[in-house]
Amino acid sequence: VMWLLASLFTAVAGTCFDHGSFSQEHWPFCQELQSGMMYMYFGPSADGDFMKLGLHVDSHSGWSALAVGGNGGMKGAQQFVVRQEGGQWIAEERYSADYVKPELQETQEIVLMFADEVNGSTSWGVLLPTRSCLAGERYAMEDVGMFMHWALGYSHDFSYHKSRGQFHTNLVGGPPAAAPDMSSFPSSTMTMPDVLVEHQGEGDSRNPYLCGIFDLAEVLPSGLNSSDKHHVAKFAPVLATASAKYVHHMILFECSDEAAAANNLTHQQVIYDCERMLMGCQTSKWPWAVGGEDLILPDDVGIPVGNGARFYALQVHYYNPTEDTGVRDSSGVRMTLSPALRTHDAETFGIAGGVDPRQRQPLAPGQSNLVIDSAVVPAACTQWDVDEINVLGVMHHAHLVGKRLKVEVTRNGEYIGEMRREKVYDFNHQSLEGSAVKKLKKGDELTLTCSYDTSSKTTETKFGDFTQDEMCLAYFLHYPAQTPRRAVFLRANGKQRVTLCPQGTVGAGPAEFGLTASPQQLLSLATFSEAPELNAPSCTPRGDVRSEAAIALMRGMGLDIPSSMSNARLIPLQCAAFVALIWYF
Repeated sequence: VMWLLASLFTAVAGTCFDHGSFSQEHWPFCQELQSGMMYMYFGPSADGDFMKLGLHVDSHSGWSALAVGGNGGMKGAQQFVVRQEGGQWIAEERYSADYVKPELQETQEIVLMFADEVNGSTSWGVLLPTRSCLAGERYAMEDVGMFMHWALGYSHDFSYHKSRGQFHTNLVGGPPAAAPDMSSFPSSTMTMPDVLVEHQGEGDSRNPYLCGIFDLAEVLPSGLNSSDKHHVAKFAPVLATASAKYVHHMILFECSDEAAAANNLTHQQVIYDCERMLMGCQTSKWPWAVGGEDLILPDDVGIPVGNGARFYALQVHYYNPTEDTGVRDSSGVRMTLSPALRTHDAETFGIAGGVDPRQRQPLAPGQSNLVIDSAVVPAACTQWDVDEINVLGVMHHAHLVGKRLKVEVTRNGEYIGEMRREKVYDFNHQSLEGSAVKKLKKGDELTLTCSYDTSSKTTETKFGDFTQDEMCLAYFLHYPAQTPRRAVFLRANGKQRVTLCPQGTVGAGPAEFGLTASPQQLLSLATFSEAPELNAPSCTPRGDVRSEAAIALMRGMGLDIPSSMSNARLIPLQCAAFVALIWYF
């Protein structure tokens, strides 16, 4: 569950510190990873230069690992593996660019502070720099919620894991707070009415798009009126067990009264082949894709529904590559409503860098890192009613050959930073994740850059709705809600960018991005700007595990550092032999 949006972090008390060689005096935080048997200990040093990371596992003998990742999968994960080799404990930094055995980092910046197996249980602690600039793929240790992973091996030979898991935490701020108790809150469920998953018109039978229409007056609990404004405190995907593997993404749209009347919308109506959404049903309330989790809003923030808007459309994209027949589905979304209105409305903002073949040329095959022209949200499109907005999370979306997506922020020509940290995009693990840029200001410019790996392709890949097509799309959730709610890339000419930032409903297609108007009409409404210079500052290291400061920190924790190690240095990997810095106790 995406507790990171609750934005409150607390240390776990009680029995958490009763395991292994960990004390609250030296380890700021403890997080239970598996009930009663696995705990992670972590936190920055007092000066913020180092990160302490430890693990205790009951009833385990063999290698064990923790990892920092940009999503819930192995792609792009920086891993810290502790195991025995030749009877000695060692710590390794590894990195996985794909679902293959993680490779040793080109350089190693990790110190094994201690490790032991006692009474059938394993405990270890490592020291890391807060920011490394040496060769390799690493995440800076920042005050932002991120995915982490754990894994356990069958033996001390590093090979395929016997078990693994994933979780969220903030390595600087601490573990997420306990989930708020919403058991007494009213809720509404919108699920597809046991639909037959099939394609009925022209298009691709492997990629059916179905829309379920829901009358809020029918799904709200007794006593609640659809004409009143309500705040959703939590969205949770509902995935039908038998058909979940076919569900690629779901988006809940709010329909205007005019759209409902013009299309004679009725409760539980099903519209087939709805990859082009109905005109007027294009206000996104909840986007979800494969790998997404529950969305929980902060206590003073809610996503508004109702307030006169009665009909909602749940667009479900199914991916059925083997064209199985007879598939039926009842997936959808459960909305938990706040008992009282909250202070702030939240809203999603979509950056459509490429969702339609009219926006982009097809991707050439045989390219391992094909970077397309950036999409820009110019300052003219961020002239909000408030001086700044708060960013709750960022979601990247591409399809099967998507490799890397990033949204970077510039302000009056100054580079502010990258919003979400995700080194490698993973189609199977898409979720709304915390943003390193927590506030956007009026007049900020946002640049979305997408890259693709088409090395396995022998033909071009076009942009479009279907899974075998491609997309370049990002959302961010923010409050207070503002307009416009979207920016659509139209074209690039050198450094010039042409962007549509519709204030209202220009049209629909795909979904909410207004591309059915004629090119001349779109250009007449577009903003012309220049792509900003993305002059990211050079890496500044913070924390040197080779330094006297690192040794002093470990001595301060009561660890006996052999004097022979005081002059140890990190060295690069020059051969297959393990040459990472090792501390023996």
